[in-house]
Amino acid sequence: MNQRDKRSIYIEMKLVFDISTIVLHSTQGFQIKEVKKENLSYYDLFPVGRRFMVREQQVQDGCRGRETELRGLTSEKWALERIEVDTARGTLYCPLLKVGSTYWRRIFYAMRQNATINTPYDISINKALMSKRETLQKLLPLNSSSTQQYLKESVNIMFVREPFSRLISGYVDKLFAPNPYFWTHIGKFIISNYRKDPSPQSLRCGHDVTFPEFVQYVVDTEARNDTHRDAHFTPTYDQCKPCQVPYNIIGKMETFKDDTAFILNALGYNVSSNSLKFWSSKAEEDAVIDSTLSPFGWKMNIQKCMSFYEAAKRIWHKMQIRGIVRKDYAMPFTERSLKTTSSRQFIKALLNGRGSDDGHSFLKHQKQEVLQRAFQLVPQDDLEKIRKLFKPDFELFGYDMYPKHIFPDNPPHSGSNWLFNLSSV
Repeated sequence: MNQRDKRSIYIEMKLVFDISTIVLHSTQGFQIKEVKKENLSYYDLFPVGRRFMVREQQVQDGCRGRETELRGLTSEKWALERIEVDTARGTLYCPLLKVGSTYWRRIFYAMRQNATINTPYDISINKALMSKRETLQKLLPLNSSSTQQYLKESVNIMFVREPFSRLISGYVDKLFAPNPYFWTHIGKFIISNYRKDPSPQSLRCGHDVTFPEFVQYVVDTEARNDTHRDAHFTPTYDQCKPCQVPYNIIGKMETFKDDTAFILNALGYNVSSNSLKFWSSKAEEDAVIDSTLSPFGWKMNIQKCMSFYEAAKRIWHKMQIRGIVRKDYAMPFTERSLKTTSSRQFIKALLNGRGSDDGHSFLKHQKQEVLQRAFQLVPQDDLEKIRKLFKPDFELFGYDMYPKHIFPDNPPHSGSNWLFNLSSV
């Protein structure tokens, strides 16, 4: 199936919503194995297709006449060197950081390698991130007739995420959790610039950045276009350039499973909801493994700034903040027992703390509580600066700048605020 046929199918879907026309069998070497279950079920792709149409139109309307204004601070060259293309299959993907980018890079790696996979997690993170790939940069100039023709015919994918949620995710992953690289390159800068009377250890290590300090750093470095800006925390429109690149499939983190089902279907793989549920479970396992193995490997550097017992509590709490481990499930290791605990044993304990299917609503509430409590810590002036900074993302991608679950009319009393509190871990 060539790219023109694939694009024609997509256009037909958009015009008449005949989802059955895109339930295809790939003629390429890449294959996805289904889970071995009877009575497989599949997502209803009709409403998903409608959502994609609405999202695409919203971005087009939001960009119209504002293309120059909404270029962002990041250079077009940097952005185009990150946006992946697969000219053989007629696809394009922008890997927005903190929005499932390694997931999709694994899938596109498997497609390039013509591999057969059970889940995307058959592909290691290193393989997915370090492999050679085509980028949009090779098709420059962007306004050339050949590039515009490719963009018109290809399936152009990006995934976005609610800005408040993406910010707290970036902070927890890169600064709250033990990460000596980000402590050194970002944490030390934040503490030296945004903390009054920092301790010598904090200045030396950058290991204890607070969330309000992090928010100050984000808004200030963006306002000054400082070289310490980091792509994990910069706006979506700045990274993926949706007012310059015509994305026709805009997925959202909040509807990840059914959006994924639709995209895979559009690429020729009708994956069941059973498989995608299994993939979701594997995603949690992958997050636990990656969040544990890396700090255990960095133990010597971490211990220059904090005890490894505190670092372990931060790993554990990160999984609670992410809604993978219940917040009432305590870490079963003491400071003494942790000295002989392997990474494998720590991973096993974390996986035992995962919520069951019955606990899904509890964990969803737990994740919403994280957002609410985190932004309650931020001064009102800085909240308004965040809203202004991410305003294009809110507008282009249909997110509420004043979500009730983060900013309720009657906020609860702080009570026992477990967020970032390691004493109860």
